[in-house]
Amino acid sequence: MDLDIATIPSAKAYFGTDYPLFPIDGEGPLKRVQVNSFKITKTAITNFHYSQFVNNTNYITDAEKFGWSFVYRDSLIDKSKINEVSKELPLWCKIENCNWKFPKGNMYKVKNFDNLPVVHVSWNDAQAFANWVGGRLPSELEWEHAARGGLGDVIYPWGDNHPSEISKKCHFGMSYLQDPDPDIIGPIDVKSFDSNGYGLYNLVGNVWEWTKTTKKDINKDTPQIILKGGSYLCHPKRCYRYRISSKIFNTKNTSTGHIGFRVVF
Repeated sequence: MDLDIATIPSAKAYFGTDYPLFPIDGEGPLKRVQVNSFKITKTAITNFHYSQFVNNTNYITDAEKFGWSFVYRDSLIDKSKINEVSKELPLWCKIENCNWKFPKGNMYKVKNFDNLPVVHVSWNDAQAFANWVGGRLPSELEWEHAARGGLGDVIYPWGDNHPSEISKKCHFGMSYLQDPDPDIIGPIDVKSFDSNGYGLYNLVGNVWEWTKTTKKDINKDTPQIILKGGSYLCHPKRCYRYRISSKIFNTKNTSTGHIGFRVVF
């Protein structure tokens, strides 16, 4: 498979932050940890990449097995489905027949499909693809080291300047629009915006990315996997997690319209 790959140098990498916005997530403290050199895809895996995998293996994703996946409420094309909101996640709807091929359900085809990051893929689905291409998912430490692009202790892959509508730098803020057009709420092309110092694109915003790192929580019976990078829904006033040190946690079989992944080798 033709994947665009960058080599990340070994280093005593920066990891975490001394200025956590969500301390309960374990964003801090800042540490220096030795990391060996590795290779990583320059972009999140796209729908085109994933379709090649499925065509060659007949793989069936968790969302396809379950028969539904989570779609952000305001991105729904069919507003009659908006009442199917999840009690646990009030901004998300459980949409039948929604999966990576139909990210908004109802057999609705999104525009520029091939160049968008694949979504509605669980950790299991991401791991299966990574195995097929001879790679694996990055550790949280590797992901952060790659995202910093050689800049060290910075907030974002481009430095510390906050993105804005004038200087956007990443795809964020879609959850804070007033009366949004559902067509525009979702991920965008994986090579949108400038790359970081290591040549990687869209490490924050756009879609959350699975890692191979498990949350250390002895009180949980079900393992929680760490995801990095934030998504198109993040906003300073709602889930300000499109920062390098931020993270969320999910179970291995979870799939939504704002989770994707990239692969390391």
